Amino acid sequence: MTEPGRVRAALRTTNGRLIRRIFVSLGIGGLTYGLTNLTSGEIGPDDQAALMSLTLSVFLGGIVLLVQYLMELDNRLQSIEARQVEHERSIHDLVHGAFVQINDAASLFGLLEQTAARSDAVTQMVQHAILIKPGDSGLVYEFAQNEISRTSSFLKALAAGEATYEGEDRDWLIGLTDISRSHIDATSFATVDAGGESFGDGFWQSPLGRRYLQAQHDAVAERGVTVRRIFIFDKPDLPTDREFNAICSAQKDAGIDVRVLDYSHITQSHMDLRDFIIFDNSVSYETVVSASRAIANPSILNTKLVLDIGQIRKRAADFEYLWDLGEPLPSYSR
Repeated sequence: MTEPGRVRAALRTTNGRLIRRIFVSLGIGGLTYGLTNLTSGEIGPDDQAALMSLTLSVFLGGIVLLVQYLMELDNRLQSIEARQVEHERSIHDLVHGAFVQINDAASLFGLLEQTAARSDAVTQMVQHAILIKPGDSGLVYEFAQNEISRTSSFLKALAAGEATYEGEDRDWLIGLTDISRSHIDATSFATVDAGGESFGDGFWQSPLGRRYLQAQHDAVAERGVTVRRIFIFDKPDLPTDREFNAICSAQKDAGIDVRVLDYSHITQSHMDLRDFIIFDNSVSYETVVSASRAIANPSILNTKLVLDIGQIRKRAADFEYLWDLGEPLPSYSR
């Protein structure tokens, strides 16, 4: 029903109630007047009896009208009171919910200020996230939600001490290199970094490998980071391979200290041999491949970030053991 229709209906209802009250009052007054006329002969003169009858009729009619009005007023007041209570309850729930959200947000930002995380970066992420609305594009919105969920899961995994990426990572490696401050110790197994035939068509000739090498060069040149890399192989003629030597030369030109190690020289059978990189003795970046030690097209199953201090110390000890076994490439070639 439209607003004018509701107004007309309300007016009709109000007018009907008023007319009904008037008729009821007139009826009571008429009945009273008739009763007083029946008994007027016992009271006295006709004029006095008629006046008394009329007065009593008007008085009782007025009382009836007033009683009806007061009863309806009481009903209205009760209805208004009930609606007021309901309105107050809804306002209370709304305000309470808003304050709960504000308190949650304040608590989150309070915790954020207490941590080492950059609050401005988190704030910017939230501000940018709300720019993507469901109505813009369903696919884009769902993709953004998935990325937020993935980032949340990644941070949760980091807090637990280990994060895993299924397949070959392309972001963690460069990101960790860009923020390293003291040293990077890395192994380079043929099963991970070599291609189908040799290192020449493997990781170091790929776009990611070249980006990684440039990031290491920047870390050495701009921040004074010490980078050590040991190439581990199981082909005796690899140190004399022209393409492999070119890769080692590029590493040295980037300021990286390079050594090579024949896999057969490793005597610690209990060592968990996998490709790993230790950043600032704080994070161990590890890759798991499906290929064996033979130089073949490697398939990276997953990449892990390990933050457990015990495992990092073990990896650091493993690296020192391998580094001591290795030799600089020129002396090995002789």
